[in-house]
Order: sequence, then structure tokens, then C-alpha cells
Amino acid sequence: MTEKKQIKTKSQPKPKAKLKAKSKSKFKGFLIKLLIVVNILSVLSICVSYLSIYINPAKFSYPAFFGLAYPYILLLNLFFIALWIVLKRRWFLLSLISIAFGYGYLNDFISFSFEKDENTHSYKIMSYNVRLFDIYNWGKNWTYNKTNRNKIYNYLKQEQSDIICFQEYFADTLGEFSTSDSLAKILPSKNFHEHFPAKNKQHHFGIATFSRFPIVNKGLISFQKSNNLAIYTDVVIEEDTVRIYNCHLRSIHFRKEDYNFVDSILYPQKEQINDGLKLFKKLDLAFIKRAEMVDVISEHISKSPYPVFVCGDFNDTPVSYAYQKMRGDLKDAFCESGNGIGYTYGGITKPFRIDFILHCDKISTSGFKTEKIDYSDHFPIKCSFGIEK
Repeated sequence: MTEKKQIKTKSQPKPKAKLKAKSKSKFKGFLIKLLIVVNILSVLSICVSYLSIYINPAKFSYPAFFGLAYPYILLLNLFFIALWIVLKRRWFLLSLISIAFGYGYLNDFISFSFEKDENTHSYKIMSYNVRLFDIYNWGKNWTYNKTNRNKIYNYLKQEQSDIICFQEYFADTLGEFSTSDSLAKILPSKNFHEHFPAKNKQHHFGIATFSRFPIVNKGLISFQKSNNLAIYTDVVIEEDTVRIYNCHLRSIHFRKEDYNFVDSILYPQKEQINDGLKLFKKLDLAFIKRAEMVDVISEHISKSPYPVFVCGDFNDTPVSYAYQKMRGDLKDAFCESGNGIGYTYGGITKPFRIDFILHCDKISTSGFKTEKIDYSDHFPIKCSFGIEK
């Protein structure tokens, strides 16, 4: 009997082991609760991003930040779906339902086209923020840099687009960088409409639309104390007149220290620069100014007597008041015939699609493509189009 009792006593877990198991169980329970809280916050965040398109930042700007962060919030919710499925918990339904509820927003970022013939139309249109044709090589050498300019020229010559909308366009009066004349020689689109809100005796900075078709009317939509603007150009295509809006909306005006701050968030090993508040204010002001601009431009578009294209650098994503207001009843060429993730900016904000080609119902598009070339910080976007009779 004594031996049996001794054996039984030895088989029982020691008090320390019990405490360790209990502590581990408590930690696991705490971690699960913490994950649930973060998951709920991520779902609330994605819901606020959905609402941001309806709220004018000029009246209340905070939801706009959630709209800007939508790609990252989406990824966080996808992470929770995968996590809860692995852990065999029904919490995955929370994120799944929130993403399904905003399926239309997802379609603005990721598109799949099943056209057998990608280019089913006769004409080609392109929008391209050329960043001044990289003339200054952006800090590497403060002199005319013609290497990337020539690469852009060669690319444009190869594409032979019928209509091209340029943002951050540059020309000079010295003959060293005579952009418009040079492009007119190599492109089929030899007619052009350009406007330079910022210029001096030598350098002109602005926006331009080139067209192979005859230009019958030109116009400008400008804003006080701003170099951002929109121009519209009426062209005759066969028997139809089409109005092309070329827009460059308010940018954030990042400086080097702002990029360093964002880098320090994305890459913790770099030295942190505490300019968060300044960056927040810049973003906030940009949201407000873009909202003011699109209210004016969209009103002008609604009164157009002709079918319209709206092209340009909106400096805002599809989950934003600016994009949704500008789009209105128009179609997005990327959503119509694009493929894959449609980001158009090659900088630190790669998930962002901020360049667009929009069009009315009378115009149909096909073969939308974003060219991933690094001659500028933006990628050119293009598609084929036709006018329905």
C-alpha cells in the first residue's frame, strides 16, 4: 500500500507546473481578447473609410485619413480573416462581412478584365504626370537632365497615342528644352493646349493636352493662390466633338523631412524624425483644398455640351471624396478594362492609385494599362477608346 501511494503521489503535477500552465492559459486568453479588440477597431476603421467618400473634408476632414489608409486597413482585415480561420473561431465573419459590404471599393483598387482582344477600339488616350520630364534629376544635379526626358520622348513616340494629357509639364524659352515643339515633331498628336500657372522668363511649369484631332475650343479652370488647375480642350473626332478635361489637383507638398518621417514608420531601423503633426496638417490641408477644387470642376463637367474624358493626377485615391465627386456618373477606365492592382505612383505610397482616366457613357474604353516605367514618380496610364453612335 505504501508503494502504491508513493507512485500515485509522483504522477501528480507539481505546484509550479500548475501555476505555469495557468499563467500560460491566462496569457492566451488575454492575447485573444486583445486581438478581438484590434479586429473590432480595424472593422470600424474600414467602415469609416467607406463613409469618407460622402463627407466633404472642408466640413470634416478626419474620415479622409481613413480613406487614404484604406489599402492598409483592408490588408489588416484580411489578416484577421486568415488568423481566425486558422484558430477556428467565428470572429473571421466580422472582417469578412465588412469587406463584402465594401466590395465596390475593393473593385476600384483591383480589377480583372476578361476581354479576348484587349484593344477593341480605334483610338488611344494616355494620361501621364511627367514630373517636369525629370529635368533636375531631383536633387542629384541641379542642371537640365535630358536622360529621362529622352526616355519619355522615346516611350511616347513608340506609343503613338491620339490624345495625351500631361501633368507637371515643363517647357523653356531658351530652346534647350522646347518641349511642345519637340513632341509635336515625334507624335501624331500635333495639336496642343498648354497652360503655365508658374513661370519666369526662362522656365514654364504647368499642364498640357496634345491631340491628333483638330482643337476647336480651349478653356481653363483655375484657383486663387494655387498652381493646381484643370484645362479643357474640345476636339473633333470624326463627326463628334469631345471635351477632354486635364486635371492636376492639390498635392501634399511633401518635403524631404516628410518622406524621412514616413520612411521611419515603414522602416523602424531608420532614425525617427518627429514631424508627425506637421505631416498631419499638410495632409489635412490637401484634403480640404482638393475638395474645393473638385466641387468646382465637377460642376463644370456636369454642364459640358459634349461627351467628356476626365484625365489627370487627382492626388487622391478612389476611396476619397475628391475621386467620387469627380467621377460622379462617369466610368473609370481602369474598372472597365484594367487588370490587377492599379497603383499609379512609384514612390513610397505604392498601393495608391491617384491617376485616372474617366469617361462618360457615350465613350467606351478597352485595354486599360498602367506602364510600370520609372522615368517619373508617376506611371503613365492608357487605354483604347471609341465613341458610340
